[in-house]
Amino acid sequence: MQIKDKVVILTGGANGIGAALARRLVLEGAQVVIGDIDKNSGQVLITELNQNNKINAIFVFCDVTNFDLLRQLFDTAQNTFGAVDIICNNAGIGQIDEFYDQTDSWIKVIDVNLNAVIKGTQLGIEFLKKRGGGVIINTASLVGFYPLEQFPVYCSSKYGVVGFTQSLRDLNNTDKIRVNAVAPGFVDTYLTQNIIKTPVVKSEKSRSIPFDEVVNAFIKIIKDDKLVGDIILIPKENLSQIISKSFL
Repeated sequence: MQIKDKVVILTGGANGIGAALARRLVLEGAQVVIGDIDKNSGQVLITELNQNNKINAIFVFCDVTNFDLLRQLFDTAQNTFGAVDIICNNAGIGQIDEFYDQTDSWIKVIDVNLNAVIKGTQLGIEFLKKRGGGVIINTASLVGFYPLEQFPVYCSSKYGVVGFTQSLRDLNNTDKIRVNAVAPGFVDTYLTQNIIKTPVVKSEKSRSIPFDEVVNAFIKIIKDDKLVGDIILIPKENLSQIISKSFL
């Protein structure tokens, strides 16, 4: 699939990996609908992307745990640009002591990182069928393969994304919808700023993965029709690898 003139829904797109991906998508000619809870950052990014009086992107306030708002995001994309071609379920959260603090804060981690990915994919299938197919990319993590004991619920949510993505490979045969995922290691984002106090993450921070490398993985998935139910792992800089269904 070529990116030019395609309509992309991108959750968690106001900052970090999402914002870097939005810039690249617009650069390659896509129209991007960014869903996020960070209105200020979202509007700043939209102003940047919509230069020369051309509407390349719009921002929609969207708490992905609110499925009514999530559907509104898809409806807005359809009504504004006339179609939906690509969905990037990228929104994610994480925190220190998500499980061991003896509160129920871990529920939010599952709701954002896994449940919203499932619902976003469900909506994606509904809208992509209208186009005769398309691409869904879920943001997983290296900890979905190699867990950290400090973040058991975060790791569980990313394990879930990996398994969920792999389970939908047959959609390509039935509906021409390719579902894949990107699983980076440490990327220096707003999310990870909340957890860099731990010794393990501190050691990883010194070799963090550049945004461009993660964005390149998304672009590869969009353009390479052979990727179906696959995960692109990015454990370290310049060491990305594709984990195929045949290896799991």
